[in-house]
Amino acid sequence: MRAEVKQLLDAISEVFKSIHQRSYHKLKSANMYPGQPKILSLILANEGIPQKELSEKSFVKPASITGMLNKLEANKYVYRIPDAVDKRIMRVYLTPQGRQFAAESEIFMATMMEQLFEGFSDEELQTFVKLAEKMRRNMRYHEK
Repeated sequence: MRAEVKQLLDAISEVFKSIHQRSYHKLKSANMYPGQPKILSLILANEGIPQKELSEKSFVKPASITGMLNKLEANKYVYRIPDAVDKRIMRVYLTPQGRQFAAESEIFMATMMEQLFEGFSDEELQTFVKLAEKMRRNMRYHEK
């Protein structure tokens, strides 16, 4: 492995570790787990989203979504109602507590992202996005 690649991977790992640690401290007090705020945010933006669609939008397997929603429901952040037309479809909604936590989480993440990309020019951000998309395409291509 080239030294530059190792340096890049080390930097990315440290950034993700820092994000994870800061998020963990925020989540611990709310009895939440990593990944759940993202689910709440998706529900906030798509109130009444079918559980299957939530799985697709979050890139989380249906069985894992079910487990996450069970925990969120037990903690009174979400509730599920069968679709009025097709009872096999479960629609997911936020409770007032879930809505509040989702909004707080979005503010927390926006603040963290502002800090993360502080000092980046628009051009640097555009370049970073292009490179990250290229890395995503490479990984998807080699998954097959």
